[in-house]
Parts: sequence; C-alpha cells; structure tokens
Amino acid sequence: MAHPHDVSVCGTYILDVLGVPITEIPAGGGRALIDEIRLTVAGTAGGTVVPCARLGLKALAVGAVGADEKADWVLNAMEREGIDISVMERMAGVPTSATILPIRPDGSRPVLHARGASARWKISPEAQKAACRSKVLHLGGVGSLLAMDGEPTVALLRDAKAAGCITTVDLIQARGETLALVEPLMPYTDFFMPSIDETHALVGTDDPAACAQYFIGKGAGACAISLGEHGSFVMTRDGRQFTVPAFEVTVRDTSGCGDSYTGGFIAGLVRDWDLLDCAKLATATAAIVATGLGSGANLVSFEETVKAMNTLPVRGARA
Repeated sequence: MAHPHDVSVCGTYILDVLGVPITEIPAGGGRALIDEIRLTVAGTAGGTVVPCARLGLKALAVGAVGADEKADWVLNAMEREGIDISVMERMAGVPTSATILPIRPDGSRPVLHARGASARWKISPEAQKAACRSKVLHLGGVGSLLAMDGEPTVALLRDAKAAGCITTVDLIQARGETLALVEPLMPYTDFFMPSIDETHALVGTDDPAACAQYFIGKGAGACAISLGEHGSFVMTRDGRQFTVPAFEVTVRDTSGCGDSYTGGFIAGLVRDWDLLDCAKLATATAAIVATGLGSGANLVSFEETVKAMNTLPVRGARA
C-alpha cells in the first residue's frame, strides 16, 4: 500500500524560546548577558515532526497554532523543513502555545509555559482522515491536549489502527491522574514511548521492566522507555526486551531529547528496521540533539545520524 506520508505527527505544537546559559534571573531591572537565544518548533508533536523530517521522512503535521506572529514563525519553520502543514489549524482569537526555557549550564531547565491553541485543539474529521493515511501515526502530548484527551484520542488511534497504521504514543509531564487518559489508548497503541520519570508518575515505580509490563498488560504492543543518561529500555508483547545505553556526548540542552528519540525510533519503523536498530537510531538522534539548543538541534540528515549511531562512544564504556 502506498502512503502519501511516512508519518503523521498529531498533538501539541509549541513555540519554544530558549536562552543559554542561565544560572539566575537578575534582580529588579538588572541585565545579564548570555551566549544564545533561539526559537524552535517544539511540543511533543512539534519536537518529533522536525527530527522525522530531517531523518528523511515525508511528514504531515497535525495540530493547531493560534492567529499570531508565533503561528507564522512555527508554520514557516516547518515548511522550510519540508513538512506538510496542509491540515494544521489556525485558531482565531487564540495565541499559539509557547514556552520560555532558561537553560542551565548542565542542560537542565525550568519550564515557563503559556497554554494556547494546542490546549484547545480538537482534530477535525478531515484532518483525522488525512492523518490515518500515513504508515505511522504518532500522538504526542497526552495529558496536555485538554480538548482532545479522552474519547477523541481513543477514536483517533482506533481509526488509525483500522486503517493499518503503526501507532506510537507519547505524553508530557505526567501526573497520577494522567493514567486514566493513557490506559484507554493502550489497546490501540503499538509503541508507547514515555520517559521513566513519566512512567514513575503514572504507576509509582522506576523499574522500567515493571512499567513496560504494566502498559503491555493494558494492551500496548510494546514500550520504549527513555532513561535519560542511562539510554532506553524496550519491551514487546512477545517477551523481547533489551536496554540500549546512551552515547557519550557533551550535553548543552536536554529539552528536545525525548521527542527526538521518538522521531528517531519512528524513522527506523518506517524503514522496517529491527527494533534494536530503531532504538539505537533513536538514541543517536537524541544524543545529537542534546549537543545543541532546542528541538532538532545539530541534526543534519539520516545518513549523518546513522554514522553517529555506528561511531559515537557508548556512555560509561571503557576506552
């Protein structure tokens, strides 16, 4: 079956404004000089669709922006990446969701977020139909999609599975109550792709195998759990499991790493790679992004990322 797109990336689209390095906010009207300020397409969908495009996939962006200058920038930036924005919704009278990220010298950051169009977006029947024609459908941002969470997301994934899509799901900043939104999605989810911090918030353990077993027990086909500096853990319904260690890189900013991991994993799925190789490609994608500032940073191409996957030193390995 020919697909018009390799992947449809549905969910939160956010403009990130990043500054680095920031150790403190000057008191009063004080001034501090920093090295760099950058704008990026972000959100659990936006931060995934850009790496997908840079890794050579035909990507469809499915979500919403507002009717403001931030929307113009986000849409133009995605068009420059070759991403199809034909079903992106512009919501009148609503700002584009946006975040200010003061990046600390170690790459960590607090999050200052203003909710906007992504929190009010509900996919249209036309956009849903278009999204379900891709080989992979990714849903990013469960728990923050206030108008979509619940039955609309269940319906999206159900339709995607009925259409023959491979489905992948991610969330953001999970809380205990997010579990009630996640569990109904699992029977229609081929790959659930949270971080270990998110699964800990959901099920109360930081054991990745126990977390994966929980969600597979709820119906997921597999779990790929990001472990930060410890790499990632993958478990499938048929009992296969493995850990992929992180690569050794100089970290500048971790804000886009989880979403870029997802993008890398999807790039492997689209190419029908073995899951171990998908996870290695995902890990290399995240490692490259961690060396720059924001979503998709320093990610050049599929070929360069595969080269990095095969040559970067593994974290903690002996020289």
